[in-house]
Amino acid sequence: MRVAVFTAVLPLVIAIPSGQTPECTNGTSQVVILADTNRDGKVDIKGTSDLGEGKQTWTNESGALFLPNIGDTSDRCRNLHGYKRLLLACNDASDDVQRAPKYLAPLLTTPIDGLSASAVGRISVSDPIARQNVRIFRPKASPESKEGQADDWTIVDNDMTFSAEELAKGLRLGIDARATRGHLVDATSDSKTDTPRTWDGRVTVDFSVTDGETNSTDSVMLRVAPLLTQNHLQPVTKVFTFVRDQNIEIFDGIAAGVKKAGINEPVQEIVGASSFVQDLFETMYASIPGPDGSVISLPIILPAPINSLTKEALMEVATQIRSTGVGMVADVLAPTTNEETLDSMGNLETIPPYEHNGKKFPAGRIVMGANQTAGRVPRALPLLEAQEMQDPILVDSTWLEVQHVDEFIQFLPAKSPRKWSIMVADPLAAVKILEEAKAEGHGDKPFTSLPKTQRFRPFTVNRILEIGVKEVSEECARRIAGTIEMLKRETGISDDEIFRVPVLYSRTTNPSNPSNGDFQVGALYPNAVNGLVLTDSFYLAPKQWGLPNTAVTDTMQQAVEDTYRKAGFSVEFTDDWYYHRKKGDIHCLTNVLREIPGSQAAGA
Repeated sequence: MRVAVFTAVLPLVIAIPSGQTPECTNGTSQVVILADTNRDGKVDIKGTSDLGEGKQTWTNESGALFLPNIGDTSDRCRNLHGYKRLLLACNDASDDVQRAPKYLAPLLTTPIDGLSASAVGRISVSDPIARQNVRIFRPKASPESKEGQADDWTIVDNDMTFSAEELAKGLRLGIDARATRGHLVDATSDSKTDTPRTWDGRVTVDFSVTDGETNSTDSVMLRVAPLLTQNHLQPVTKVFTFVRDQNIEIFDGIAAGVKKAGINEPVQEIVGASSFVQDLFETMYASIPGPDGSVISLPIILPAPINSLTKEALMEVATQIRSTGVGMVADVLAPTTNEETLDSMGNLETIPPYEHNGKKFPAGRIVMGANQTAGRVPRALPLLEAQEMQDPILVDSTWLEVQHVDEFIQFLPAKSPRKWSIMVADPLAAVKILEEAKAEGHGDKPFTSLPKTQRFRPFTVNRILEIGVKEVSEECARRIAGTIEMLKRETGISDDEIFRVPVLYSRTTNPSNPSNGDFQVGALYPNAVNGLVLTDSFYLAPKQWGLPNTAVTDTMQQAVEDTYRKAGFSVEFTDDWYYHRKKGDIHCLTNVLREIPGSQAAGA
């Protein structure tokens, strides 16, 4: 798979204007190591812009960033598919070979005058946790050449020395990470405990020069860029779905919708244990500033640690999606007995960027379903919180049989100052449609226009209303209202920016997952909010199979279409009833890569 990313070659020539010297001195030699502290995409050795705040104390506003270089260039790791443990541990940074130098962040030292021939320099990382997770490289080639090949770089460890001649010219280095923020590191030999520690992504790189009895030092702090989830303001570049042989009609419907949205990249089929591709992984990304206003980015896939699919999800991502220019993080693992539905990635949605009450979320904010009272939270939560950018909001989703937030809420692009709106399931609106059908004399008709079969005999409208669907809908509405009120408090969104689409729920018998109380429901019609946002004005939704009126119009589908039209969207409907009966709709059946933002979020 090919993914477009912004890349850049590291700066090749370093020099300081005549008469201008850095202020960082310690000892008789001027020793200065610099990174892109001010995040303008270049290392400034001609001025002082990278010598200020953030050089040695990293903050969200100031301090250099570097990337986790965890792709699989030329699919080297895929060849290990017969060895699961090796496959999952393998990536471009799992050894000391530089395979993807375009993801290196630059480190430079300024030229040092007046050194004796015996002077030596060292580049080192003293913190053992950071040392395990960081790689520093020097180019093999001469300063005048342009590196770009894997064999053009040599790993720099704490014991490597640089000659006086090299120090006089200035060192040009590159740095990348073996892992992401939140990576668990085994206890080191000098640790006082055997408990694994979490790496926060920070590293201080030390530069020391010894000349006779004089030792001069300087340092610079960097932090690995955070993993960020996608949001619906980012255009779709690629769609994933199940293998077409499992159901050619539904596959073709999804592919047709993708084509109609103007997405030229072919739909990629994921061969695996589940048709619900959304639940298998979350697509994220990491990025750093590049030269001339560009952004150097790497899409990174987070596989879901879910029940019997745990290893399969990891394996499918490692063998079918991770590749050149696409990474994978394997930090969120589950015991083999894990059957927690909250760990599926259909249980993660992202609010687009916003700021409210003095808090800014330039990369958006994560929303996940949970039951905090019972201690049921997604296993990925600690890793997501460790990124320190998208402060996850936990909402109650356990009243749903599947218990995923994508079953009742969605965030849409909007042509408004906020740039986004909320689409939320409205069970009472769905009940009203049935009540109106009954009042018009359609009570004895089947509640759905789906053809009868020997195995499917739908209830009548009257029967649906008699079995307490209104009372169920009122309880659903109460639970949904609690989430909406929380989102209003957290984001400042108004009622005028919230759209309500009919979704009818019914009580679940013999639920397989524990709920918050004894109430649990599933969508009776295909879930309209469980569709795919393909552009900022085009939505692929599941065909409703609602009750026709006298004009032979599907009243439920018409109401869905009208609601999305008010939100600024045209809707394409496709039949997914086969999978709806298996408790999933269009969103569950798909996953996407989205265009990575071309501007840099603060702290990212």
